[in-house]
Amino acid sequence: MTRGWWRSNALALGAIAVLAPVTAVVISLNAWQDLPAMHTRAVAVGETAEYAGADVGPLRASFDRVEGAPPGARVIAVELELDPRRSEFACLPPELVEASGQGRRWIESSLSLDRPYDPERVTYCDTSQPGPYTLSLDYVVPSDASGPFVLELFSAAGDGERLLLAAVP
Repeated sequence: MTRGWWRSNALALGAIAVLAPVTAVVISLNAWQDLPAMHTRAVAVGETAEYAGADVGPLRASFDRVEGAPPGARVIAVELELDPRRSEFACLPPELVEASGQGRRWIESSLSLDRPYDPERVTYCDTSQPGPYTLSLDYVVPSDASGPFVLELFSAAGDGERLLLAAVP
């Protein structure tokens, strides 16, 4: 490329240098503006809350001895009552969150434990269940995780709201 090419295209190159970052910023702001605001609602131990058209709670949690738990870890068994009230209630897999300390998060890990198969045990929000049912969830946490813990529940029908249910084992 010669010096003449740079000179003849200087205006176009300057426009690209200015417009490319401006375009990226405008697109990013527009995308973030479309996301709904995330709200959090806490539910105390033993209480029930209306969430996304369903009754959620109460939640029971306990430290459980389960074969197959890795050394240096313990299992927190959680049971959560759900009543979809004749509507389809769908949710993401609930996560157990350490409410203080390091704020660590754990996913449900019933399949990784050596529990006997129980066809009545429900480990996900079952949209085909028209009546009340109980979610039975296992979380493998390090033995140094002391809590307090909350179970985080999110449903697309919850209008951008997360439900945090207190879990005291």
